[in-house]
Amino acid sequence: MSTMVSSWLDTLILLGLGTLLTFFGFGAISLAIYKNYPKIEERVTVQLSSSASELYDLLDRMFRRRSMASCYQIILISTVSGLVMGAMVGLNFGILGALAFGLSMAVAGYKIPGALVRFQFQRRVEKFDRQLVDALNMMANAVKSGLSFMQVVQVIEREMPSPCREEFGMVLKENRVGVNLNDALLNMTKRMPSEDLFMIVNSVVTLSQQGGDLSEAFDTIATTIRDRQRVHDKIRTLAQAGITQGAILSAIPFFVLGMQYIIQPQYVSLLFTTPLGLALFMLMCLMILTGAVVMKKVLTIDV
Repeated sequence: MSTMVSSWLDTLILLGLGTLLTFFGFGAISLAIYKNYPKIEERVTVQLSSSASELYDLLDRMFRRRSMASCYQIILISTVSGLVMGAMVGLNFGILGALAFGLSMAVAGYKIPGALVRFQFQRRVEKFDRQLVDALNMMANAVKSGLSFMQVVQVIEREMPSPCREEFGMVLKENRVGVNLNDALLNMTKRMPSEDLFMIVNSVVTLSQQGGDLSEAFDTIATTIRDRQRVHDKIRTLAQAGITQGAILSAIPFFVLGMQYIIQPQYVSLLFTTPLGLALFMLMCLMILTGAVVMKKVLTIDV
């Protein structure tokens, strides 16, 4: 009997200490936020403005123009949606779980719009690079047939698929409203950060000023780009196995945690209902994320 009473007292003492620590921890965090509110507000405003500007710029470069107000709305809606969804899921694990899940999902929601648009923009650049070889062959043949470079650009704009058609079409539109052709080509390199495109534009600008055979230059550049893409594909294939292994290793802890929650939910729930459990869970996620980032850096090779 005395042993049972003693265990109950120990449990009550631990719960009391945990409650006090949680209360004082929230109090300290709230006080720190209150004292540094102007600085926090300024940093949040600057960060939000930077994210919205990046979103606006990337959408504009993909010819999917949105107003700056729409970019702010996309980011705010995604952030609030993540906060609400995370809090609703976290309520199953108590107030601390709702707070932890809500804040985590809010940060994820804030990052998702920019990450998705950057991914789409990178895919657009890769697709454009793939189309450049065919475009160069077409340009070389058009120059050999006696067409001027402006007529060559019109052929590319008419025959090639998107995004090549859109980029060269913008060159034509800028030239029609009075922009110099060389400046219009340089503006295209600003919209499309492609090393291959910069090499082509630099060759065109140089040869237009000093004279030279454009068709020979286009054939040489096409051969160079084709060889680079062949090497890049080979390296990417070799590195894909390591990337797959890294993804599997990163997913295993969460898979095991989910299986353990199905089998013994009363033990796993301590990770989300106690301060120590939340701290350990956050530490686990941070270590997994760090390992994934390091592995991605190691396996990313620029050609």
